[in-house]
Amino acid sequence: MKPKLLLVCLAVFLLPRSGSGQSTLQSRTYNFEDLTSQKEANATFRPILDGLTHNGVHIHVHEVFLLPGSSPHHAHHHQQEEMFLISEGEVEVTIVDKTTKLGPGSVAFVAAGDQHQIQNVGTRPAQYFEIILDPPASH
Repeated sequence: MKPKLLLVCLAVFLLPRSGSGQSTLQSRTYNFEDLTSQKEANATFRPILDGLTHNGVHIHVHEVFLLPGSSPHHAHHHQQEEMFLISEGEVEVTIVDKTTKLGPGSVAFVAAGDQHQIQNVGTRPAQYFEIILDPPASH
């Protein structure tokens, strides 16, 4: 399921740019096994994409492998929009004090400024892809 979810994620968000100091993402493929991961206490992060779309939207995509009972961070909010695409395990996503349990194939979208948190509530590791979108820089 990992490769399919990754392909859907890339197809949806690699939109056709405005000027900025960041590099524009070019059309290409990414083999999952070639991407390097970064291990932290309760999670492993695998960066996939980080750059500007041709419409000037900054996109950051990474995979998270989260141990049972853990969360990658406390509840927080920011000005970016964020999406979680769950591929394995069972997580709880809390958005503005509303908690929902999600499993494989489920999606959570967090609007800019909304407080949110994700936690693995299952008995086995959870895996999800996180997509973070910054609005285009104003000219």
